[in-house]
Amino acid sequence: MKVSITMHNRITFILTLFFGIVFSGSAQEKSVPIELQVLKGAVGVWDASIKVWPKGPGSTPIEFKGVETNRSYGEYWIASDFDSEFMGQTTKVHSIVGYDLDEKMMVGKVIDQGPYAAKMTGDYIKESKTVHWTTKVKGPGGTPILQKTTVTQVSADERLLVLSVPKKDEEGFVKFMQIKFVRRK
Repeated sequence: MKVSITMHNRITFILTLFFGIVFSGSAQEKSVPIELQVLKGAVGVWDASIKVWPKGPGSTPIEFKGVETNRSYGEYWIASDFDSEFMGQTTKVHSIVGYDLDEKMMVGKVIDQGPYAAKMTGDYIKESKTVHWTTKVKGPGGTPILQKTTVTQVSADERLLVLSVPKKDEEGFVKFMQIKFVRRK
């Protein structure tokens, strides 16, 4: 008798698990957030034209090139690798971004060669086709920095990223970097 109860419990557990996965997967697929569609639209290889204003937006920018490679990482995530080189120094940035179903917002984690990872949260504004990211990062000495980034879908094959950093002596943010992404054919 004890064996049949155990066997019954196993069968019940397996069926519950199976049907739970099937039904929960179906429910999530029916309500795919638009943010995931936007992220999936970035899958591919993109050439990047980068401008940086280390002395402020009124100064002459430093310009260089890069390449971003984005791939799906399961149903809810995009893995991204960004490589660039300036003055003989190579920069590699890796990120995972997606949509958190519990928080109902876009989330991400970004790492580079430094000791700290950046944490991102974002919202998509359908009317302007723009993702607004807030990034919490630490500077080289461990000082917390808040950054604001917008990524606007100009067309199916072009995106424009603008990164803003806090102003030094006053409230608000100032444009620090701009990246124009063009999808490779």
